[in-house]
Amino acid sequence: MGGLRVLYVAGLGRSGSTILANSLGQVEGFFSAGELNFIWKHNVIENRLCGCGVPFRECPVWREVFERAFGGMDAVDARRMVALQASGARTRHVLPMLVPAGRRRVAARLREYLENTGRLYRAMAEVTGSRVIVDSSKEPAYGYAVGMIPGVDLRVVHLVRDPRAAAYSWLKKKEQPDSEARRYMFRMGPARSAVLWDAWNLSAEALWRGGRYLRLRYEDFVAEPGPSLRAVLDLAGEPGADLPLVGEREVRLGVSHTVSGNPNRFETGAVELRPDERWRGGMSLRDRAVATALALPLLPRYGYPAWG
Repeated sequence: MGGLRVLYVAGLGRSGSTILANSLGQVEGFFSAGELNFIWKHNVIENRLCGCGVPFRECPVWREVFERAFGGMDAVDARRMVALQASGARTRHVLPMLVPAGRRRVAARLREYLENTGRLYRAMAEVTGSRVIVDSSKEPAYGYAVGMIPGVDLRVVHLVRDPRAAAYSWLKKKEQPDSEARRYMFRMGPARSAVLWDAWNLSAEALWRGGRYLRLRYEDFVAEPGPSLRAVLDLAGEPGADLPLVGEREVRLGVSHTVSGNPNRFETGAVELRPDERWRGGMSLRDRAVATALALPLLPRYGYPAWG
């Protein structure tokens, strides 16, 4: 098979990536690490909670990972890592990544960052005994940068959700329990979320076209979890793995060690996978019209009706 397998979940936030990644984390040999693009800022610097419920720096799993990778959490300048990441793994870097010369420039700029990130991923696999690291960072440019790490065998799940549903979720006030400094999660309006929906979905297709890539609609995943998860396991190179389901629609979540992300990463126990259609009755006509208009050119591409 060769290389360290990283299963990367790409797509706009509020598209169901957390429940997908947490479900995959129940598969033997898989480690769901959460949104690793935020690990230096949110966790090493700000010491937000690990998915197990303790402050990141106190989590025995992550302490061992950093000890093995670097000799400790303070052996690497975390602020420098944040700055390096911003210099070459942001949305504005997608276009350069599409051409050979641009990719070489980005890779050269990120050399130190990619080297340290590679050490971190390998340590995760060693400490957890995992064959596949699930990274639900979602950002296309960051995911493409991960694929530049020597020895990483990147597989990409491009998760798409109806842009009206995503916009409705971004509008809602959601508590952020892992941070004392920020009580609520970041929110944005339907215009901004729809524009990002366009940009990130097109970027994901452009960056991984022809590679190890699977496009999955959130609505299909929750409607038929079994076939969707089987397709993802095939992509990850684990076609014989047991599905993380109890019955047809239920997944039993154990304690995770995810970093950053949606608050439902702290959920444990039985979770039923079911469609979330609250946006249809709860979203104002104006917000729905704005999100629809701005995403309209791509709606047929992903199988969404204009006024479904």
